[in-house]
Formats: sequence, structure tokens, C-alpha cells
Amino acid sequence: MEITDQELSRTDVERLTLTATEPVSLVRCTLTGADLRDLDLTEFSFDECALDGALLDGAGLGGATFTGCRMTGVSMERTRGLGFQIQRSNLFAANLTGVVLANADLSGCRFTEAVLRGADLHASVFDDCDLIETDLFDANLKDADLRGARLGPCDLDRLRALRGAILSPHQACDIVADLTGCSVLPIDS
Repeated sequence: MEITDQELSRTDVERLTLTATEPVSLVRCTLTGADLRDLDLTEFSFDECALDGALLDGAGLGGATFTGCRMTGVSMERTRGLGFQIQRSNLFAANLTGVVLANADLSGCRFTEAVLRGADLHASVFDDCDLIETDLFDANLKDADLRGARLGPCDLDRLRALRGAILSPHQACDIVADLTGCSVLPIDS
């Protein structure tokens, strides 16, 4: 069931969860500030939707996808369900505390100033992502591929948060320079 170019409230989305007999696809819909807490949004597809300031805390998101969405300030704390995906979306200042996005392709997402505290991001791919000023405290980044991400400045706390992540040599040099103030130069041959 596809819904296009509609402004939707919690009541509208709740009705969809109760009446839909097939996966729901929302295309270019506006859910700005919508309170979707604790709803079962399993297998919902959000394409180019505006979810700025939406509350998705505790929502069931198993198999849900967010592609090309504007999600500035969205709150997704304690979401339920595995296998949801976010790609090419703007999550500036979003709260994703404790979210499970392990083994996910998060390409093209902007997580600038987002909170990913305690998130499970192991083995995820962050190609062309912004992680500048992102709170990664206690996030599981084991085997997460950050080589294509913009990390921004790094201090000791941030360095600890990056434990287990895969970085490029260039990123590692930038981190050493940030922490020590030294210049990292190649050896002349």
C-alpha cells in the first residue's frame, strides 16, 4: 500500500498499522513532530519523508526502511525490532540512544551532533556519512567501516569511543594530529 504526498498524524499512522494488509510505503509524506512512540511500524517504508522532530521512541521497526528522509531532531530511543535501515537521510541532532543498526549500510547519512550513545553499530558501513560532533559514547563500533566518513575533530574521549572501528590511514593521521598537535608526514624515499 503506497501513500504519497500526504501529511500524516499519529492517528493516521495508527489506522494504517491496523488496516493495512500489505507493507506500507510512505513517499514524500510529512510526519513532522508526529508522536509515533510505541507503534508497530514493522516493514514500513519511508521514502523522502519529513520526520523532523518525530518521536519514534519504543516503536517496532523490524524491516522498516528510511531512505532520503529529513529526520532532524528525531528521537528513536529504545526502538524495537532488528533489520531496520537508514540511508541517505539527514539525522542532524537526532537521538538514537541504544538503537540497533548492526551490519547496516548507513551510506550517505548525516549524523552531525546526533546522539548514538550505546548504539549497536558493529560491522556497519558509514560511506559518505557525517559523524562530526556525534556522541558515540559506549557505542559498539567493532568492525564498523568508518573509512568513508567525515569524523571531525578528535579528543581522547572520542578516540576511546572509536574502539574497534575500521579507519583509513588518512583518518588515523588526522586523529594523531588532533591529539598531539604534531604533523604526520610520509617518509621521503
